[in-house]
Amino acid sequence: MSRRGRRAAIALVAPAVLIVAGVYAYPAITTVAYSLSDIDLSPRFRIVRFAGLDNFINQLGSGKFWEATWITLYFGVMLCLVTVVLSFGIALLLSKTFLGRGLLRVTVLLPWAVPPVASGVLWVQMFHAEFGFLNGLIRAFGGEGDIIWLGGQTIALHSVLIAEVWRWIPFATIFLLAGLQIVPRTVKEAAAIDGAGSWRTLRYVTLPLMLPVVIPVTIFLFVWAMKVFDTIFVLTRGGPSRATTTLNFLVYRQGFEQFDFGSAAATAYLLSALTVLAIAGLGWMLVRARRLAGA
Repeated sequence: MSRRGRRAAIALVAPAVLIVAGVYAYPAITTVAYSLSDIDLSPRFRIVRFAGLDNFINQLGSGKFWEATWITLYFGVMLCLVTVVLSFGIALLLSKTFLGRGLLRVTVLLPWAVPPVASGVLWVQMFHAEFGFLNGLIRAFGGEGDIIWLGGQTIALHSVLIAEVWRWIPFATIFLLAGLQIVPRTVKEAAAIDGAGSWRTLRYVTLPLMLPVVIPVTIFLFVWAMKVFDTIFVLTRGGPSRATTTLNFLVYRQGFEQFDFGSAAATAYLLSALTVLAIAGLGWMLVRARRLAGA
């Protein structure tokens, strides 16, 4: 490429680079500075002094941080497990030929089209203790129907989990359905000739070949679970008694309720480190799965 061509290429790319730098790089660098500093809000927002790793050490020694960490990990694991299992079942159903399959495929995609806040408001109404759909359904089948879905510490977290699973099933189903389409039909036919039934074919043929698709979907779902915010904000505001306060919501509380921006920045980077470690572990599993599939 000539010098003139390189200059033209740089000129075309430069606006996008500047936008990315402004949207991602500048906030990231600023957050690093905040995490290593003491910040004074009066009379104006300013960095008072360099605090080193004090903010990180304080968070690692905080009971609230570790409580939020375990909640986040549990929420992430359960979201991945339940979503992938349900989505895989739906994908298996949608891979069959039957009357109304096209309509069912469209219906499965609908939750993905609902904005997160609107989805949260919908679930608030469904979880309402007196007028909610879920308690009404329980009463319709002869039960008491007096469950306070968002009031108990354990049930509130699982109620948020239900809302998030409902939201992400369409995403996982699309990718798993696409993965099922690329499983060689000849392999299934060979398994059937060898006398393998539906369950054995699923367990020993379909699932191993689907791992290179399942693991990336799991990685995406886990990363999303690490940063879930809007559903928790609308449903529970992190309560009751911090029962649904994940690390990402703890960052919000520290920064915008307590105005402790140094601690919030440190917590955000600890959350990022936790996410990177989880991605590394799942990525290693993906490499292993591809090797096994290739073998």
